[in-house]
Amino acid sequence: MRMREWFRQGGRRRILAVALPVVVLAAAAGTAVALTAGDDAKPCWKVPAATGALAGNPAAATKALDPGDDLSRYKVMSDLLSKDHLHACDGQGAILGKVVLNASTGGAGTPHTLGQARVAYAAASALSEESDPLPAGMSPYVARLLADYIVDVQRTWYSSPGRKDFFQPAGTYQESREWAGDFPNRQDATAAFSFKSNLYDTDVFFERVIGRIAADPEAFAVLYDAYRAHFAYYLERLNGEGGVPRLRADKYSTSKLGADLDLGMDARSIGSLVQRRANAAHDGTIRDAAAFNQAVRGHSRGVFPAASKPVTSTPPMGDITRRAPAGGAKPRAAALLDGRHQLYAVLEQWGKDRKISAGRIADLRVRIDNSFVNGMLEVR
Repeated sequence: MRMREWFRQGGRRRILAVALPVVVLAAAAGTAVALTAGDDAKPCWKVPAATGALAGNPAAATKALDPGDDLSRYKVMSDLLSKDHLHACDGQGAILGKVVLNASTGGAGTPHTLGQARVAYAAASALSEESDPLPAGMSPYVARLLADYIVDVQRTWYSSPGRKDFFQPAGTYQESREWAGDFPNRQDATAAFSFKSNLYDTDVFFERVIGRIAADPEAFAVLYDAYRAHFAYYLERLNGEGGVPRLRADKYSTSKLGADLDLGMDARSIGSLVQRRANAAHDGTIRDAAAFNQAVRGHSRGVFPAASKPVTSTPPMGDITRRAPAGGAKPRAAALLDGRHQLYAVLEQWGKDRKISAGRIADLRVRIDNSFVNGMLEVR
């Protein structure tokens, strides 16, 4: 039976235990419990003190949660994010989320290290093991992790590692340059989210990860901002024909297909996110859709227009989604959350500023529209 089919039927094998540092063993075993208040008191899980301390020490967190090139220490992350810890005590979800986020990301302007990228891969795989909502307070941190690896996340939908010898959960630019994006920062390590390990049964299903966090308005806002920021970042690096510049000898050729795919993935992701919100409102997970929309607006940083002139910089992935929003007041909640038209507005202003042909803009509108609708239809 193929792994994906087997997984969707509910099976994921637990891997064998390995030798672990004491602090990590405490994190993985994590048996600290407390009783919740009320007549129907039941045990809740508390992050062990040694693990919680990693929230304030990113370097130590990376070292503790790094699964290694061969994923032999993947069980550390898998156990830490296991379903046994879903019922966390108040405030513990945020601590757990901060530990994982700090272990997988650097600061502003800092390229990812290989260790951080491996942690990001392990976290995404471990979060794919279950479908239940995460502990309260954890979802925004998971959303920020995905935002920090936005290029890797987006290209995973249709790309696989390009080098035949690249069979690791993360790689350097030299190892992964064929699939690390059209405008990579060469110091940035990339998380190979499409990598699958049969030995340790790791796999990443972003549909499931995003499904676990999308009903949290702050997490929703982080993802929604990330997709729109990436859309603007990508547009402003295209050439005057609306394609990806390709250096060949002493002249440029254009790859419109690459632009279509990447811009389409942003639209697809937004369509999927919007549909998840609609489904959650329909089934009662979101009890007040209007209040949810207002909360998203409050957490969102605003709108992200593309620069009016060509941009050639290649920032680390994390900085793509840290870009500053446009000045001025945010749009009303209804206008801000109309994802398709938000993309159209950015596209058309970019086309006007860069004098892109009307035909090319029309083609991209069709791509955006189709991808947005496909994203909505893929959500069940």
